[in-house]
Amino acid sequence: MKTTDTLFKLIKSLSKSEKGYFKKHANFHVRNEQNNYTKIFDAIDNQKEYNEKKLLNKFRNERFVKQFAVAKNYLYDMVLESLEAYHKNSTTEIRSLLNRIEILVDKGLHSQAKKLLKKAKEMAIANEKLTYIPEINLMEQSIYRMQYSVGVLKDNSDNLIEEIEQCAMKIKNIAEYESLKNRLYVQRIEMGVLRNEQEVKAYDWFLKSSLVKNEKQALSINAKVLFYELYASYYNYIEDSLQCYEFSLRLIKLIEQYPQVIETNVNFPTQFLYRHSIQCYNIGKYHEALEYISKMELLKPKSDAQKLNILMKAYNTKLNVYFRMGNIKKCLQLIPEIESILENNKDSDKLLKEIIYWQVTSLLMIAEQYKQALKWLVRANIASDSTIRQDLECIGRIMEIVLHYELGKFDIMEYRIKSTYRFLASKQKLYQLEKIILTSIRKLINVNSKTETIAFFKQLQKSLVPIVKDPLEQKFLQYFDIMSWLESKISNKAFDEIVIKNLPKIKIQTVKN
Repeated sequence: MKTTDTLFKLIKSLSKSEKGYFKKHANFHVRNEQNNYTKIFDAIDNQKEYNEKKLLNKFRNERFVKQFAVAKNYLYDMVLESLEAYHKNSTTEIRSLLNRIEILVDKGLHSQAKKLLKKAKEMAIANEKLTYIPEINLMEQSIYRMQYSVGVLKDNSDNLIEEIEQCAMKIKNIAEYESLKNRLYVQRIEMGVLRNEQEVKAYDWFLKSSLVKNEKQALSINAKVLFYELYASYYNYIEDSLQCYEFSLRLIKLIEQYPQVIETNVNFPTQFLYRHSIQCYNIGKYHEALEYISKMELLKPKSDAQKLNILMKAYNTKLNVYFRMGNIKKCLQLIPEIESILENNKDSDKLLKEIIYWQVTSLLMIAEQYKQALKWLVRANIASDSTIRQDLECIGRIMEIVLHYELGKFDIMEYRIKSTYRFLASKQKLYQLEKIILTSIRKLINVNSKTETIAFFKQLQKSLVPIVKDPLEQKFLQYFDIMSWLESKISNKAFDEIVIKNLPKIKIQTVKN
């Protein structure tokens, strides 16, 4: 293993408590050389960027420096071992029990092994750790044979095999749902936000799958989680907010009903609470959305990465909720905190980070802080990955053109209009809004008087009115509300004032439980 970079990244990913636990672990397990490994650990932890030459120079008088690569490999394994002990859960407990059972069997202590085997099996069944049950059953049969327990083998052999077959069926069932989940996810990432009815129909294949015909097709609790998650994702992708909320709510209730079965990693409840908060504000349940985010914030992350992930999801929801409630001021107050998080969260969820950059850019535009908005847009372009959300990149280019206009940078604006039109045409994913905006706005450069400018904006607004009636075209406005921008220019009123006035009045919808 090359530890030049991996060991550095691993150490830097540790939380303060994880680092403290490692040092106790290292001192307990390596008493004679504890100072060597903790010294290397601390030296690497103190570096901002990995520099092996400095480390070799620092430890030039130490004996271990002659085999520094070996020392780093051992340290890497020791850190992982301490993390495994620190993050102990049902999975690691079962694995530990199976290791102990193997040791006891090797020593011929079969009665002791059977006691632990019973405990391991009960734990595996209670926590639905299906992959361990076949292994436990095979161990059980092996012990019976070693003890010459012919009668027990006769009585239990068929049952043990049947349990293995049932587990195999459930594992296959989960794998099939996971495969369906992957297919749905890949299509969403590749297509981005839907722009026409044809793209909506591209998801019709999902409902034809036998796996989603009935909840009974899900043979385990984890499979049911996937069943509800798939439906929530499907309705989210085709933008049926009420149905999405309903399945998301069922999913949350299922997780709350079976906490011992559901994955214990903090990332698991985090993502479902976050997704449900999104569905809450999509149907106008703003306070409920904040309640679920509060539940998410109460989770206890075991690493800095998990903590930052929770914070990013919380801020993303808060920006959406406060914005839809018309509280632009509250949104702007959150930006410095968000900026600090993004700077310290370089390896975070790329898509979520990209969305937050666009959110902040749009908010700053609405607040008419155009210089700051352009800076955030540049950051968004740097942070973006064109393979993740091409629709955001398209909208971002339109926003950039408008920002250059507001800042009076007409030479840059003209160049960006030409390059953006070529870019969007090559993607073959233009909104009708985008086509009209790009075709019209290049004429704005040659408009001189205030009267002519207002007339231009009125004409553009008139041409866009019938287009924005299409629900799919309205998706563009979620990132940049060009209709409110045009109205603010025509009426000579503040952009944020018009945006708040035009916020859709979402009727609070109820769901049958």
